[in-house]
Amino acid sequence: MTDLIARLKVRDRSAFERVMAMYKVKIYNYLRMLVGDPELAEELTQDTFVKVYFKAHTLRTDNLKAWIYTIATNLARNEFRRRKLRNLISLEDAGEGVAAVNPAMDDEITLEGLVSRLPGKYRIPLVMKELDNFSFKEIAAMTGKPVGTVKTLVFRGKQRMRDMLAADGAPREAEATPDGLTGALVNGGLK
Repeated sequence: MTDLIARLKVRDRSAFERVMAMYKVKIYNYLRMLVGDPELAEELTQDTFVKVYFKAHTLRTDNLKAWIYTIATNLARNEFRRRKLRNLISLEDAGEGVAAVNPAMDDEITLEGLVSRLPGKYRIPLVMKELDNFSFKEIAAMTGKPVGTVKTLVFRGKQRMRDMLAADGAPREAEATPDGLTGALVNGGLK
């Protein structure tokens, strides 16, 4: 891996293509869960790898995977900020006396839908832990938060999702698998 990183730092095209082959699908799936929009996730995935290519010379760690996920996470955070600003502006444009209408939820409750309704502070560590299998220590390093805080955020994110399921009328033992985020959500424990 250190050879791959060294070649990536000098913009070796074959090294970059190998990194893309190793991480593109994983980063896309991660971003899709974070932003809830496949087209935006594709765009952010492309932006992630553009940054990987042009910023590889600044890489100061041997953990290439964590570095790439950090780039993707930061791009998603920037998108969340842009969305908040757009929503704020659109609410101001609506004027007084006009109620904002939230789109109706589908009858089918999806994992992606639940995750997309979580605030970013819970969504990012929860997806990293349960879907991308990062350790709490790795997530702490990528997010700049203490390990205990990351554990709390993951736990609270799961709790919020359980609360959303209950509020949406889903039975507690809903056709869940014992593994992954769904299993952790239904079984209520941290891994």
